[in-house]
Amino acid sequence: MSKIDDLPTLDKPREKAARFGIETLSDEELLALIINVGTVGHSSLDIAREVLNDCHSLTALYNKPYQYFHSFKGLKRVNALKLAATIEIAKRMNEKTRLVYEEKAEVNSDSLYQRYALSLVGQAQENFVLVILNKNKQIIFEKILYKGDDENVTISPREIIHLLVLHNGYYFYLIHNHPNNSLSPSVSDITFTEKINKRAEKIGVKLLDHLIIGQTGYYSFLHSKVFS
Repeated sequence: MSKIDDLPTLDKPREKAARFGIETLSDEELLALIINVGTVGHSSLDIAREVLNDCHSLTALYNKPYQYFHSFKGLKRVNALKLAATIEIAKRMNEKTRLVYEEKAEVNSDSLYQRYALSLVGQAQENFVLVILNKNKQIIFEKILYKGDDENVTISPREIIHLLVLHNGYYFYLIHNHPNNSLSPSVSDITFTEKINKRAEKIGVKLLDHLIIGQTGYYSFLHSKVFS
């Protein structure tokens, strides 16, 4: 286990940030700065390293509750709450920025991945999202239709068609995540997508894509030619 006191002065997170700027800190050092203190033989850098080893990236921390952080050895309740609060601030800032930027923006598969990646990656449950667009391909309605066990997804095609008609949609996207972060579609994913696509065509609304979002990117049903 490392001791921050044993590090050269300018390698300590606080001194490094003050001297060279907060942006020069590594992910591990940023977390250590927030954690602030550890326990005997278990420094804040040690704790930060363990958190990142468990999650693999900062992005995966986006949906973690404070209880998750509190489960790490040496991470006291107050500092676990600080980490959770820091992430919540980041989420709210991201949401406000996104709303301003996308108010009149035309969306596509890439921008929707950016829009939903932070909120879906790392979720313990599967979330299934419907995004409805107007004729200019701007978002007019979006809703999480389902959240739960990915082996027992219960989404009614009738509900999706009803919402498309209700909101006068011209186009729409389907988006979901896999809790295991797999980007491979299941047989039921493919069957459901084909069914929805055919039903939407009958009412003159076009499915532009169905995305499976994971930690390493996304799977596009359109690009993979599951439907055309």
